[in-house]
Order: sequence, then structure tokens, then C-alpha cells
Amino acid sequence: MSTQKLLVLFPGIGYTCGTGLLAAGAARGQAAGYTVLPLAYSAQTAAQRADLDAAACTAQADVGAQLAAVDWGAYTDIVFLSKSLGTVVAARSLRQLGVAARSLYLTPLAGALAAVRPGDTVLGMVSGGADSYIDWHLVRDFCAGQNLPFLLVPGAGHRLTIPDDAAASEEYAGKILEMLALF
Repeated sequence: MSTQKLLVLFPGIGYTCGTGLLAAGAARGQAAGYTVLPLAYSAQTAAQRADLDAAACTAQADVGAQLAAVDWGAYTDIVFLSKSLGTVVAARSLRQLGVAARSLYLTPLAGALAAVRPGDTVLGMVSGGADSYIDWHLVRDFCAGQNLPFLLVPGAGHRLTIPDDAAASEEYAGKILEMLALF
């Protein structure tokens, strides 16, 4: 029996599936034999940037048809890689779809923390030390309480890059991609 593997990318509002860590994760997934499903949001989601709760609801509706088209039973390994707003959509999608997926949350928002449940297979959560959307201490404490892996990127903002330090940013990107555990 052949193993069918799926990597689903849940972008942020301004951080598309072709950007940074999501693009690198997709390349790593393809190299490991995963089918990669990059999700996309409507312009309405982007227009709601100031209200992240509303944007998350719109984004959830945006990806509904994309996710409904997947034959989840055909896959023996499913990984959700999400960034920012996508972390909320990914965590909620696990509930709605009822699929067993391993998840890596990059710069999770509060809505993602509220949606992750005990028993979810979380590969880890990654926060920037200078992230303006959520205090990294909240994410760290959530992970500690749930016994989940947590990685802090010191000095990094919401894009998980360290200003004026490309070498350190690249080093942390490597650590983050290792957390994906694609095999």
C-alpha cells in the first residue's frame, strides 16, 4: 500500500503561501513526497485586517470549498502548516473536518490557542519575541500547559525574521522547518 501524504498551507493575510516559511515548507513537503495544498483567502478577508476575529470567520468561509474538495480518507499523513490568521483557520478546520492532522502553528493568534484541544497532534508553536499581535509569553505558557513544543525567535517580529540579522533569521528558519517533521 502506498503512503499518501498531504501538506495543507494556511496563509496569513499578508503572508501568502508563496512567502517565506510557507514557501520553504511547501518545497520541503514536495521533496518529501507530499501533495501540497496552498489555501487562499478572498480580498474581503484582507479588507478585514483591523478586525482579526471577523477576518478569521471570513477566511474560514473562504477555505471551506477548498477543504471540502479534499478526499481526506485517501491520505495516511496530513500536516497543517499555518501562519498568523491561518493558525486560527487551521485549528478550527481540525474541529470542523474531524481529520487527524499534525499541525505546526507559526505566530499563532489568540483564536488559535482557544481552538487547539488536548489530544491534537501539535508539532509546535513558534513566536517572535517582538511580535505585535500576541505576547509570546502567552503562547509559551499555553504550550507549557499543554506540553507542546514551543520555539521563540528572539527579536523577531510577526514575520519571524530578525531585523538586520539575516544569518540568525536563516538559522531560525532552519529550526522551524525541522519542526515540520516531514517524512
